[in-house]
Amino acid sequence: MKLHKTLLSLLLCAFVFSMISTVCVHKGFAADEQETIAGVVAKTDKGIVIEGEDGDYIVKGADLSKMVGKMIEATGIITETEKDDFIDVKSFEEIQE
Repeated sequence: MKLHKTLLSLLLCAFVFSMISTVCVHKGFAADEQETIAGVVAKTDKGIVIEGEDGDYIVKGADLSKMVGKMIEATGIITETEKDDFIDVKSFEEIQE
């Protein structure tokens, strides 16, 4: 009976590990999809950010310092953390208002 409980526990652990791994891998692939956001470029204490309608994104991957104060559309990979959101900019263009 003890062997049966041990085997059942191991199978349950393997199943849970498998499910967690599947979710993590899926989220990893989703994070590589490029998205496009629009907003005003601003210089803050966190660095250069794009102030979008749904929040601020700290810019990585491109020098947007000459675009401060301008409205742009940026395409890149967005990473959201508990503390900040980032965009690794792959391309951008100024939006004429």
